[in-house]
Amino acid sequence: MTERDETKGEAPQRPSRERQPRERKPWRAAGRLPFIPFGLVPLVGMVLVTFVALAPFAIGEVQAPTEAAAKKAIEEVGADWATFNVSGQWVVLEGKPPSREAANEVLEAVRKAKAPTLFGDARPATWVYDRFTWTEDPLMPLSGGEPRIGVDGQSVDAPPAASTPPPTAEQIATCDLTMARLLSAATIEFDTASTSIGAASDNSLTAIARAITYCRGVLRIEGHTDNVGKAASNNVLSRKRAEAVRAALIARGVPAERLVAEGFGSAKPVASNNNDNGRARNRRIEIRSVHTPT
Repeated sequence: MTERDETKGEAPQRPSRERQPRERKPWRAAGRLPFIPFGLVPLVGMVLVTFVALAPFAIGEVQAPTEAAAKKAIEEVGADWATFNVSGQWVVLEGKPPSREAANEVLEAVRKAKAPTLFGDARPATWVYDRFTWTEDPLMPLSGGEPRIGVDGQSVDAPPAASTPPPTAEQIATCDLTMARLLSAATIEFDTASTSIGAASDNSLTAIARAITYCRGVLRIEGHTDNVGKAASNNVLSRKRAEAVRAALIARGVPAERLVAEGFGSAKPVASNNNDNGRARNRRIEIRSVHTPT
């Protein structure tokens, strides 16, 4: 058999082909919007619907009993000169009291007033403040008619002096407690070893500025530090931080003459400086009334 015959007897071989994996493209309907941010629209809508649904409940079940209790208390003590404004469970009393006793009486009545709630009779007002207008100091009534001022041998009538009596011990305690609650709920944060107030404290400062409008008299902003570092440096740092808080509150509408700032360094700790938690508690801002109670 020749070489040619052997070649004819063999089957022809086909060139080998490797199977290539088929690439699958994700299917998307034409015009479909991406999930972010459009997929969040229903969630935002649910939040808004919940807010709208709860708003009438908050007004009806929280603020309405407070208004009813305040109105009833004012009527019971016969303080027809007093008016009030309610925001949630905060009550602000206004008007011109005929005497200090009358003012204290209506304040105490509103604080202790009860109203029916979902859980029975309760005191709906959590904070009661006053913005009374005093045409004269009720502790020092005028006698002998209106005062007169001499000018070059002649006398002219003087307008009645407007004065605001100093806060009572109860008003001071209420103000100090309010400040303590606000500062404990949301600490004013500073950058490390700095007097710059962090942006996260904006809401806290706004709430404090609002609460100060319901307090009377002058308030002292106190800065405190831990015992790390030199005492002199801590005193300076605490004072500058107190001044920074004072400036921030003034920028939010609190009159400058109502605020003073003072730094105490590490002289007044409220916790041990032997651990991190204690030192963190000692680095703080406090706000107190500096009026002498009547």
